[in-house]
Amino acid sequence: LLDPGAAASAPRAEPDRSAMPRVPDILGQEGLMEADGEAAGEPGDLTREPLRFPAERDVRLQALARGDEGFVLGLGYSTQRGYGGTHPFAGEIRMGEVAVEILPPELGFAIDIGDIVLTECQMVNQFKGSKTAPPQFTRGYGLVFGFNERKAMSMALVDRAMRATELGEDVTAPAQNVEFVLYHSDNIEATGFVEHLKLPH
Repeated sequence: LLDPGAAASAPRAEPDRSAMPRVPDILGQEGLMEADGEAAGEPGDLTREPLRFPAERDVRLQALARGDEGFVLGLGYSTQRGYGGTHPFAGEIRMGEVAVEILPPELGFAIDIGDIVLTECQMVNQFKGSKTAPPQFTRGYGLVFGFNERKAMSMALVDRAMRATELGEDVTAPAQNVEFVLYHSDNIEATGFVEHLKLPH
């Protein structure tokens, strides 16, 4: 029989707090993954500026993170069914808490106002190459609030599909059409527009 007190008295290992390498970065070190392009300058802010086209990737990612989960899931699924030309695998899915800081101008230093839970996903996609890019793995990215692997994965699938033009691929499916995706993923807009049909015309 096991001693019930043995587990309580067993030495506890300290958690490893060193940085854990990301799978896509490991593939990148081997020359198999496209470079992770950093956006130049300040990212756009959909909460302060209206959506304009052509939309840069930072704005597209914001719209997907704010978009209706069911719509993004449906589009992500469509890319796997052949309407988007991607053949992905989940390179990495992470979940954790991050600190939220604000920088009041009158103080001149950052203040931690709380923590939020985020789920992040990087999808790794096969890419045969095009006239503008060599054969390599390409990435799709998803970052959403809360513990929501399904939406983060769907977002990463749709992000990669919307990169078709950038990678020299033909745009043949709804998930690759940036305007279609971004205009129709807004659940507030969609709900209002559909429900207004019950009002007198």
